[in-house]
Amino acid sequence: MLPRLRNRIAILAIFALAACDPLMAPYSVEAYRMATELKARSLALVGKSSESYAMHEETAEALLIDIDAAYEYARGLPRNEIAAEQWRILRDPKAQLMGGFVAQWQRNGTVGAFFRQDKAQQIGAAFDTIICLEINKRAATRCGKDTDGL
Repeated sequence: MLPRLRNRIAILAIFALAACDPLMAPYSVEAYRMATELKARSLALVGKSSESYAMHEETAEALLIDIDAAYEYARGLPRNEIAAEQWRILRDPKAQLMGGFVAQWQRNGTVGAFFRQDKAQQIGAAFDTIICLEINKRAATRCGKDTDGL
């Protein structure tokens, strides 16, 4: 009877310790800073896409490298899979966000006004999701257009 009791206590202790383990990575001021800075730089670059890609190639490449670095940072944090996946989608050249936008701009040379405006909204919203996710690691916060925050 005594070994059974020890086993039950050990199992309960394991569950108790697991329950104390956070489900998500802690708030990172560095991740928040990267997301807000890269959002501003990305939207500024989208705004310049009525001009030739060749005029902005260096800036675009540097921005994509910095987005890749933010992805690697997010991916390297334990329990940060959701944020890392958001960065992966944002940077993917075959997807519809920043990576895909730059790839299309490069292929076409310039981007029309309607497409540029539409992509700016989508890319901005994707960054807002990443920013809101990071903020909510610190404290539950309501993000969106109907709040004073994001």
